[in-house]
Amino acid sequence: MKTERLYLNLITEKDADFLNELMNTEKWHEFIGDRGIHSKEDAIQYMEDRMDPDLNKKGFINHVMIEKETSKAVGTCSLHNREGVDGMDIGYALLPTSEGKGYASEGAKAMIKLAFTDYQQQQISAITTDLNISSWHILQKLGFIHKGYIQLPNSSERIRLYVLEKGDWVTIQVT
Repeated sequence: MKTERLYLNLITEKDADFLNELMNTEKWHEFIGDRGIHSKEDAIQYMEDRMDPDLNKKGFINHVMIEKETSKAVGTCSLHNREGVDGMDIGYALLPTSEGKGYASEGAKAMIKLAFTDYQQQQISAITTDLNISSWHILQKLGFIHKGYIQLPNSSERIRLYVLEKGDWVTIQVT
């Protein structure tokens, strides 16, 4: 897929160094959690254990956002079918040097379109922590509505749930 400034490519083993870098950023650890990835080999194993099954079982996987102008990876954006969340949910993460440039919104719009058109979803969810205020703003800008809190299986943390209805997305796109 592509947007005005980005290519969104399915993540592959060639992205292992980038994934290792991204998963060891301060914000990843703070808002997503330490996944024990500390090398290219760890990243490859993570892809095999956690991402490949999603592709094979559910038909979708994380996408790497590549800046068209520089051909550099700036972040990830993806759809998930996460236990504890009704329907698909969207997620994104950026390298610190790529924050504040609109890439999360741009990538998320592509994922939303994919979910509503190709996967025929009627709604999409998003989850985030109370502390991730920048993510709240992005979700609200995209038209997501805060619906309260949920708790994922095997977690004690309550997290914010946002929902975007397909009809609302169509309205936002028209205006």
